Amino acid sequence: MHIIDLIPDLQAAILAARQIRDANNTLAPYLPNRPVQEVSYRLGREQRLDQIAPVRAFDSPSTPIRRPAVSDVRGDLPAVTPREDITETDLMRAQKLAQVAVDYGPGVRAAARRVALTVDNTFEQMRGQLLSSGAVTLQLADGNTQSVDFGVSEDQKFTAATAWTAAGYDGDPFEELEEWHRAYADASGTDAGVMLTTRRVVTLLSTFLRRKYPQQPIGAATVAGELAMRNLPQPQVYDRVLTDLQKNKTRVFPEGAITFLPTADQPIGETQLGPTQEAQEQMARGVLTAEQVPGLTLVTLGNDDPVQRAVKGAAIGLPILRDADAIVCVNGITG
Repeated sequence: MHIIDLIPDLQAAILAARQIRDANNTLAPYLPNRPVQEVSYRLGREQRLDQIAPVRAFDSPSTPIRRPAVSDVRGDLPAVTPREDITETDLMRAQKLAQVAVDYGPGVRAAARRVALTVDNTFEQMRGQLLSSGAVTLQLADGNTQSVDFGVSEDQKFTAATAWTAAGYDGDPFEELEEWHRAYADASGTDAGVMLTTRRVVTLLSTFLRRKYPQQPIGAATVAGELAMRNLPQPQVYDRVLTDLQKNKTRVFPEGAITFLPTADQPIGETQLGPTQEAQEQMARGVLTAEQVPGLTLVTLGNDDPVQRAVKGAAIGLPILRDADAIVCVNGITG
């Protein structure tokens, strides 16, 4: 199929689609979208400025300090291009009286919303992978996978020694949380602002407190109080589930995981969105300006023999971790 103008103002549909997101259930505050002019990512990550200098005696020379080393992380931004076909039945429904133009507008805008959400959901899944493991595993169209690792220290990655759900588990989960949180403080130089996890993990904390204090009523406030007493961050529950093309359900953030992070208003990276070839073509045709090229774009496609129409979303992008010291990942809590 080739590009065909199904509606007169595609720019409005594109800009509206870029705003679509489930704002109440997203990891984007930690890795917000950022348009870039490149089709590859590159970040220079400086070491944290944590040096001290010896005291200088009068009349002695100054002390040279070490320049922070810079680690260079780079790679290509992967493409995400879902397409929704407008079927012949849809076309017949849109057809009005003979010799009157078909109104594709409602169908295109509805399809644009769906492909835009599919693109954003794909990036959301990548964010969940990055925040739970420090890496992104890309599922390629040919069935293979490719991993992008952002160099989080092994000292900031943990697997629970014994699952909290294991028979005979006699540990104290709050003491384990304190141990993992100390690793965060050691790496980042400050306490974590939030503990990203799943509802089941929070329920297990409640269950432990019920066993420890059998005579007291235990609820969410009790768990919050215990965490606060131990100077641990409060949990942010995230249980979003997405569906792949084979209709398999998959969690964005894995069950039984905990990630210590700064607060949501302190991003630890970004989701870089670069310019697609489709957007470059739209700029040449006057649909988009040069400043509007980076980011999700939409194209409407068509054939006349047979009659086919489609709406395609096109984006290239990847969540990028900039502050590798501001994350601690724990997995295996529920086995």
